[in-house]
This record gives sequence, structure tokens and C-alpha cells, in this order.
Amino acid sequence: MAERWHRHLGVYGICVRNGKMLLIHKKAGPYANRYDLPVGSAEPDETLAGALRREFREETGVGINVIRCLGVQEFVVPH
Repeated sequence: MAERWHRHLGVYGICVRNGKMLLIHKKAGPYANRYDLPVGSAEPDETLAGALRREFREETGVGINVIRCLGVQEFVVPH
């Protein structure tokens, strides 16, 4: 049987206001009780900027404007 691969398509965001960085407090999973940047997966019909805005609203309640992309990294892993 041929090996199958999965491409991760997700977003991380950095939001700084009044000299403070917005972080989320992880409550479950391998990073429970740690702080992280808002993160999530893009939906099939969603741009990366749209996914980032949605994830910020869902995870923090904060609406954001996406100013620029700092970089892109592709991950393809065995599925």
C-alpha cells in the first residue's frame, strides 16, 4: 500500500497592542498550562488571513487587522 501524506495548513498570529503581546493560556493537550500565540487550521474555503482573523475572534474575542505575513513554512507529514 502506498504511503499517504497530509499537508498542514494552519496559522499563527502575533498581536501587539500598547506594548503588550496577546497570548492564550492552553487548557488541554500537550501544552496545557502554557502560553502560546493564537493558532488554528484554515478551512477549505478560507484564506490564511481570514483563518487568522477567525481564530483570534474564537480564541481571544479580539478582532484584528492582518498587516503582513511574516513567513510561510510548509509541513507535509505521513498520514
